Amino acid sequence: MKDKSLEEINPVKLLICVLSFISVCMALILFLLLPQLRNYKENSLRENSQIALFEATKARLATSENKISSLRNENNKSLEQFEQNFDIKILENFLQKYFKNIKIQENQLTQTQKYLKHSFTIDAKIQSPKSFYDFIDALNGFDYLVKMDYPLNLKAAQEGIDISFVIKIYSAAF
Repeated sequence: MKDKSLEEINPVKLLICVLSFISVCMALILFLLLPQLRNYKENSLRENSQIALFEATKARLATSENKISSLRNENNKSLEQFEQNFDIKILENFLQKYFKNIKIQENQLTQTQKYLKHSFTIDAKIQSPKSFYDFIDALNGFDYLVKMDYPLNLKAAQEGIDISFVIKIYSAAF
């Protein structure tokens, strides 16, 4: 017996079947892949815009961190002063270096400024205005963050100059 199956094949029918099979496969691939390709393009665009926003935000954050670190370096002493707990004895010792006959009177805080902890009126005697200027210069290196406020009264006396002024103590410590 001889196999005659190959002799009966019609090449035109075979070509039509192969081409129709290929076209059906291509149609299925296109119908299944095209929506996925559209989603991929949309997701890719969305991801690229998010990456660009992230990089811009990251650059702004780095700039802000640089500004903060430079401000911390410039104002390190003030920040250390700001974080100290206040002790009146240290203030009295500091004032005794520059003044004589010191009287410290605590003022009532009427305004609620955010970090203002104490307000004092200082009455004292000085020998010359130079000691007062030395006191003002020394306030920058003092342990606490101190602001001299008005009124500043200077009055001539027999034994020097009577001085009266207000200082305010600021602190973040509670």
